Amino acid sequence: MSNDYKSLGLDKKDIDQLRQHNLTYLLDKIKSRQQMYELQTMRLQTALERMEKNLAAAREAQMSLLPKGLAGVPEIRFYARFLPSQYVSGDIYNIFRLDERHVGLYHIDISGHGVAAALFSISLSHLLTTVASRRSVLKVPTDEPPYYRICEPDEVILSLDEDQYYEQFGVYFTMIYMIVNLHEHTIRFCRAGHNPPVVIRKNGDTDIFQEGGLPIGWRFPRKDVVGNIQYEPGDLLFLYSDGITDAENEMGKPFSRTRMLDHVRANSKKRMCENIDALLINLKKYCGSDNYEDDISIMGLEFLK
Repeated sequence: MSNDYKSLGLDKKDIDQLRQHNLTYLLDKIKSRQQMYELQTMRLQTALERMEKNLAAAREAQMSLLPKGLAGVPEIRFYARFLPSQYVSGDIYNIFRLDERHVGLYHIDISGHGVAAALFSISLSHLLTTVASRRSVLKVPTDEPPYYRICEPDEVILSLDEDQYYEQFGVYFTMIYMIVNLHEHTIRFCRAGHNPPVVIRKNGDTDIFQEGGLPIGWRFPRKDVVGNIQYEPGDLLFLYSDGITDAENEMGKPFSRTRMLDHVRANSKKRMCENIDALLINLKKYCGSDNYEDDISIMGLEFLK
């Protein structure tokens, strides 16, 4: 009988004393309760493993939505990095050809992070399709050739804001949407609460374009301004989420936009991918780890022609 209670951490002497006082029934209750807890622990562990597997699959699904490059546009070299603070992220971005003359791109940072923000970001990506349709906010069908119209950046922002996401879902987001004219070397953009775009000129000068309005999702009147950027071959364009600039070191001091700009400017002669990878190495060194509180994403464009 004493062997039945070894898992409780009792020796033979303890068990014999309890038996003398007819208290072994207490040991049976304790043992039964322990077995129940062990079974619950196994079930929780199984559920946790299943959840982690599902989250890993969700991460892969979200990563598959993000562009790996920009094929068929020799005028632009594109590179991006994406570091979710959890399995999935509220940051989302894309770059795509709108037609033979124009390339569109957006960068979005949804309030919060994790599964809820990621699911919302996927829903947004379905609205931001380049197929001309009544559902798309980027291109709408027309009755005259070429039978579509590319929506202006402020139209895109206004269309998204009409759904009042905060009132419906408790969510808002910042966004920047750009249309690059490959023939005229111009960029028209609208910025809704997002970090301002940064252009590192070929000669090393830095331009930061501050035009912009409120985030999307609140019921505030919009007065969005369309900004204009003129670029030349050799110029670099950076878009980034505030997960980079707000990341803190052990002293609680943020990495800051100044430190980020100093880095990309100092490394502007490198290839875009090398510049951004070096930035993330610098960020990890500054913070002491790569476990960040917020999602991190950065996009870089190098204009070649």
